[in-house]
Amino acid sequence: MSDRDEVESRHDAHELAHESLVSVREVPDEQTATMLCDFLRSQGIEATAKPVQIAWFSTVETLHHGFWGRVEVLGKDADRARSLIEDYSAATPEQGPPEETA
Repeated sequence: MSDRDEVESRHDAHELAHESLVSVREVPDEQTATMLCDFLRSQGIEATAKPVQIAWFSTVETLHHGFWGRVEVLGKDADRARSLIEDYSAATPEQGPPEETA
């Protein structure tokens, strides 16, 4: 690796370390957050789940906010992540009550 490549690599790492996280989806529970983060990672986007809850008051905070937390990604990946989540949500059937068979 040349000196110039090394400097550019350090610059890219520095830029990445200072890039802020952006919320791309509010989620109702930790399970959904984990599933979406895993999905985004499988698509090459680093994602993290950020709860809005306070550990001892989790139910109160969920009721107050109306959701469990958020899925966050780096700002540079936000538009693609939102698009992927929309496509994923559209392709995933809603889980409703089981149908009765006669």
